[in-house]
Amino acid sequence: MTTTLWFRILLVAAAGAVGALARWATAKGAQAWLGPAWPIGTLLVNVVGCFVFGLAYELMRHAHGPDSTWRLVWLTGFCGAYTTFSTFAFDVLELHLERGLVYAAANIGLHLVLGLAALVAGIALARLF
Repeated sequence: MTTTLWFRILLVAAAGAVGALARWATAKGAQAWLGPAWPIGTLLVNVVGCFVFGLAYELMRHAHGPDSTWRLVWLTGFCGAYTTFSTFAFDVLELHLERGLVYAAANIGLHLVLGLAALVAGIALARLF
């Protein structure tokens, strides 16, 4: 498989487009099936995305190096557009395995607190206009 930079960019973009469409279809389908009372679409996307990320990662772990085109397509392109939560979950697991539970918990806490704070700040800034 050709691995020029532009080819890899196009592969990530194409896989990302497929992942984004799959995310939209999954979320909309879940909401239509189960109703809008709970954000079940987001939950389903995150759980399915984590499963797909874990499956793809493990299947490619020994067969393809960290910089392989297949990993780039599946993990960065498709899963990255389908849900970044899968990458977050993977990072938490790696931190736990490599540095311990405290680092993993700190990563979770930082993401939640800083993410929510940034969301609130963005909304507040937008309301000024």
